[in-house]
Amino acid sequence: MKDHQGEFVVKKMCQVFEVSRSTYYDWLTRKPSRLTCENEVLKAEIIAIHQLNKGRLGSPKTTFELIDRGF
Repeated sequence: MKDHQGEFVVKKMCQVFEVSRSTYYDWLTRKPSRLTCENEVLKAEIIAIHQLNKGRLGSPKTTFELIDRGF
């Protein structure tokens, strides 16, 4: 919805997605959850491992590498 605010009226998008406008505006200003932040860190680490190994490391070895790095 955020990406299409300029194209469509927020009230109408909220009706289509069955979300109240107050919930939508609350979501816009809400800080990311702890889990979301942790997932972003993990994602960055996985990308770094992938690039370091030229994209040749599979998921089991990537998992072991993450464990070795303390994740």
